[in-house]
Amino acid sequence: MPGPMGPNYHKTLQKAKDVKSTTRKLIHNYLMKYRFALVIVFIFAIGSTIFTIVGPKILGNATTEIFNGLISKLSGGKGIDFGKIGEISITLLLLYLISAVFSFIQNFTMTGISQNLTYKIRNDIIGKINKLPMKYFDTKTNGEVLSVITNDIDTLSSSLSQSVTQIITSICTIIGILIMMFSISWQMTLISLIILPIAGILVKNIVGKSQKYFQRQQNYLAQVNGQVEEIYGGLNIVKVFNAEDKVTNNFEKASQELYRAGWKSQFLSGLMFPVMNFIANIGYVGVAVAGGYLAIKGTITVGNIQSFIQYNKQFTQPINQIAQISAMLQAMIAASERIFEFLEQPEEMDTHQEKINISKLKGNVTFEHVKFGYEPDIMVISDFNAKVKEGQKIAIVGPTGAGKTTMVKLLMRFYDVTERSHNG
Repeated sequence: MPGPMGPNYHKTLQKAKDVKSTTRKLIHNYLMKYRFALVIVFIFAIGSTIFTIVGPKILGNATTEIFNGLISKLSGGKGIDFGKIGEISITLLLLYLISAVFSFIQNFTMTGISQNLTYKIRNDIIGKINKLPMKYFDTKTNGEVLSVITNDIDTLSSSLSQSVTQIITSICTIIGILIMMFSISWQMTLISLIILPIAGILVKNIVGKSQKYFQRQQNYLAQVNGQVEEIYGGLNIVKVFNAEDKVTNNFEKASQELYRAGWKSQFLSGLMFPVMNFIANIGYVGVAVAGGYLAIKGTITVGNIQSFIQYNKQFTQPINQIAQISAMLQAMIAASERIFEFLEQPEEMDTHQEKINISKLKGNVTFEHVKFGYEPDIMVISDFNAKVKEGQKIAIVGPTGAGKTTMVKLLMRFYDVTERSHNG
């Protein structure tokens, strides 16, 4: 019979991961129910981004006005028009205020979506637990099941709330800034765009290497939780058999694997920010040199140079943000995959369609040529027969592993018989 930690406890953890399938299930099974709310998030995220993007261009107009005013003053003109600068400043303030309101609305809505979604998933998991056959819990530790309900759902909730809005705003920011940059200078824009393929290649390589370690991290976290729950739940048994050193060594091995997987995943994902920052600085130097050259030729104003430099800095920020949240998305997909694997486990078959009137039942129990095995190819009981009459008292005796507990489990319908033998 299976041990207290299940027969598959020490099997090698699966490393395969189907990102497309898991993402499709998450969208169709859950996110599509919040279509209207997601549309609101999308609209207000775009609105917030647009109002923010327009700001540097207007601020550049103010800089140009100050520069022209100073030149006019030196030439004996009227100087700086502070009234116009005031109007530009008020307009800029209103734009940023509207952007902040839009950002608040989309964050508030997305938080509600993530919390409602995780509430629904928790209820689905609790309902699923009551429908799973006992055989499933023989192959999983309590800690592994609890890890799905706690760690994986919490990871999905926090990652979904932060990453979805960040992805929308980052994509909108990239598109909007590109439009504004081309409207100022196509030459300087091309210099900025040179960094994109380089950054994309680096991010793809780093994400590809860190992906498998995030999966290992989630799996080993469940294993460590399972060990802690099982060991401290059965601490008296551990002490009775003087197994303290054995369980400590087992925990140390699992903890070391979790440490290695966690260190590698965090290290690789942490490389993305300094790499992207270095590439962005190279692009910034190129833009500054090109802007100075164009200003000397008189093809661009000082205010537009300032605006473009701000756009150039903002242009790399959403790319950095996407690179940073890629680790969060990987953890979310890994957690979602484990959740769906649990929800898709085969359920116990209900063979009785109608209610049974127990008042007319007799207490007679009969086993007729019963065969049963916890695994299909390993039979624990072969051709077992027994008849127990109502009110009869019997004792079931036998050595360890003879099948005494298995008989009771079959009687309680914790398991279905594998087949009925036709011998005898």
